[in-house]
Amino acid sequence: MKRRIIVVTGTPGTGKTTFARMLARRLNAEYLPVGKFVTRHHLFRRYDEKRRTKVVDTTKTSRRIRRLIKPSDNTIVVETHHPEGIIVNDLANVVFVLRCKPSILMRRLRRKNWSNEKIRENVMAETLDSCYIHARSYYARRKLVQLDTSHSSVKRSVTIAEKILSGGKKPISKVNWLSDLENDASLSKYLGW
Repeated sequence: MKRRIIVVTGTPGTGKTTFARMLARRLNAEYLPVGKFVTRHHLFRRYDEKRRTKVVDTTKTSRRIRRLIKPSDNTIVVETHHPEGIIVNDLANVVFVLRCKPSILMRRLRRKNWSNEKIRENVMAETLDSCYIHARSYYARRKLVQLDTSHSSVKRSVTIAEKILSGGKKPISKVNWLSDLENDASLSKYLGW
């Protein structure tokens, strides 16, 4: 099997870490969590106190990961919240964008004891397709696959991913949370939170 770089991205709470780990295990691939890689190698510019998050130095991180990936013959599953600028388009073979219905995402983030501000920020990002739009603007559209994890187990999502990676047909996934929320009259709940 030739080397592949598989990127897994999505809003926090969509299941990226569990999905990426299981996919790497099933493919006998290396697993590269960008967040931990950045922390381990001190590849951030500063710490944003207000948002309680590290601001990644994308240039340094991209260079360091490229040096790690280039000589490898192994398939690598890269898990990251923001892949654009980190894993360059020419290296990525497939980009899985995990999606989750906003109401379910909110519950998941509450179970993690996140602050209301962080929950609201991430639910709005998911509602507005932020991760998908960023990925679409950076990677070739043919490389993108949206997987709705709202009601799907991680195991089932990974099985779908394996089929796609084996040459199977990509699922036609038209995730449009804004339209869904508008149709069930709960959009104002998220906007006025």
